[in-house]
Amino acid sequence: RPAYRILDENGNLCPDAKEEVDIKVNDAQSLYKKMVTLQIMDQVLYEAQRQGRISFYMTTSGEEGVNIGSASALELKDTIFAQYREAGVLLWRGFTLQNFIDQCFSNCGDPGKGRQMPIHYGSKELNFQTISSPLTTQVT
Repeated sequence: RPAYRILDENGNLCPDAKEEVDIKVNDAQSLYKKMVTLQIMDQVLYEAQRQGRISFYMTTSGEEGVNIGSASALELKDTIFAQYREAGVLLWRGFTLQNFIDQCFSNCGDPGKGRQMPIHYGSKELNFQTISSPLTTQVT
C-alpha cells in the first residue's frame, strides 16, 4: 500500500483521501503527458540497449510520478543533483527527446561529446548537474 494515495487504479478519489488536490486540469494533463512520454522514451531506449545499439540504459519504471511531480514543484534556479533514474526531472525542465537520444548514442549532437556513459545526463542551461555512477557522492 502506498504511503499516501489520493486516486485509486481507476482514477477515483480514494475513500480515505483527506482532500482533493488543488490542481488545474491543464497542469494535471501536462504532468500526465510528461510521465507517459518518459515511459515511451524508456521503452525505446531500453530496447535500443537490448539490441546492442547503445551500451547502457536504466529505466525509470515506477518512478515517473516522483520524477515529474517533484520537478514541477521546483524552479529552474534550483540546482538538481540527480541520480540515473531521474530523467523525468530533465524532461520536465525542457530537455528534449532529441537531447536524450543524442546523449545515449554519443552522436554529434551530444553536448558531452561522448565523454559520459549513456544516461549520465547533464545540462548547465537547465541547472542539472551531470549524473555520476557512484551514488551519494554529493553527500558531505
